[in-house]
Amino acid sequence: MYTAVLIKGKTYSVMGHVFHLNQEKEIEKKVFQYLNGNDFFSCKEVKAPVDDPKTDDQTKEKPSEEEEPKEAEEEPQQEQKIYTESELKGMNKTEQEAIVIDLGGDPSQLKDKSERIAFILERQEQQEKAGE
Repeated sequence: MYTAVLIKGKTYSVMGHVFHLNQEKEIEKKVFQYLNGNDFFSCKEVKAPVDDPKTDDQTKEKPSEEEEPKEAEEEPQQEQKIYTESELKGMNKTEQEAIVIDLGGDPSQLKDKSERIAFILERQEQQEKAGE
């Protein structure tokens, strides 16, 4: 298991995870590898305790049954929040860029605030149509 904490900035979105300042979040190995060494994050690998062999056996049997529904439940929660133009205008550049990344865009390709907002609104509309 891996965890990451955003230590600089307000929010950061990467690979389907949205990080908020000083909030620890469990992440997958690929996200850990991506963020490890980034000055904005404190990342660590958390090793599971190996004290009780019975606990280990239970952990091996039950989580596979329990984790699948949890993952299925988490995905709808990670469904995109639909932002309005006025909400986006009230956000700072970092917040907008985090949303652009979350929507699969590259903020470096967008010149200014109006382009970021247009991209976000357009991408949200595309995702709504695809989801119907």
